[in-house]
Amino acid sequence: MKIVMLATDILGMSAALFWGLVLIVTVILELATLNLVSVWFSIAALVAMIAAFLGASLVLQFVLFILLSVIGFLVFVFVVRPKLDKRAITATNVDRIVGKEGIVVDTICSTTGSGLIKVSGQTWSARLEDEGRLEEGTAIRVKEIRGVKAIVEAIDEESR
Repeated sequence: MKIVMLATDILGMSAALFWGLVLIVTVILELATLNLVSVWFSIAALVAMIAAFLGASLVLQFVLFILLSVIGFLVFVFVVRPKLDKRAITATNVDRIVGKEGIVVDTICSTTGSGLIKVSGQTWSARLEDEGRLEEGTAIRVKEIRGVKAIVEAIDEESR
């Protein structure tokens, strides 16, 4: 509450302008993260700004902001987040190459993070689990997929 009073007294801005600035900052923060980290503050600032326009006291504006922020956070934690956590993960066909054998078509280098493999007729970017280098033409086996890269290991002809 003292912040609102300081902003209105020292900076000479109205309470509605202060809440408008809080709203803008929290909306920008939310848009920058897209993780629902400040949406409840944005809603609370909007309500406090409306209260300021309607002539509510600074104390009431501040109480509305705090109360709605806490309620919004609790609703998110106990209602929204559990629903987001239960979303079905849509399987893609990326994992179909795990365990498959292929060949290096562009040298895989751990230092530069570059390299391409061909598996099941498709070209994939690839890297090694550990440090190292695999030259073009080396036979490989896909161990896993991390992000958009296949994690591979060299295989020798005897283990085939």
